[in-house]
Amino acid sequence: MPEPAQLAERTTAVPLLGAAHLAGLRRHLRELLDGERPDAAERALLVVDTLAGLACRHAQPPFAVRLRHRPGARLRADIRELRCRALPGHASLRLPLHVLDRLARMWCVDLHGHHGVLTAEVDLSR
Repeated sequence: MPEPAQLAERTTAVPLLGAAHLAGLRRHLRELLDGERPDAAERALLVVDTLAGLACRHAQPPFAVRLRHRPGARLRADIRELRCRALPGHASLRLPLHVLDRLARMWCVDLHGHHGVLTAEVDLSR
């Protein structure tokens, strides 16, 4: 039987067909995070927007941003099955990733061949 905290977690997926669709992702995030503390919601918005922007810059759409939200606790974003040559975090790319370093509880890049995964998690409780 699932724990009570697991029952409260919501998972959604927002399709991205490129940078032009980032505004729709931001709108969805603002609705999803309604009720969170404003500073926590802003931190989550910045992290997910940075992650999705990196995907739009370095991968070939379409892809989806999967969001797992546990109110008052965390927001996790995963972008999987990215078709790309390289993702941020690899030596060949010198991108400013300080936003993710400062605001995310955890973030990672995983690249296998020409398929990649971007993941970040934001602590909403602090």
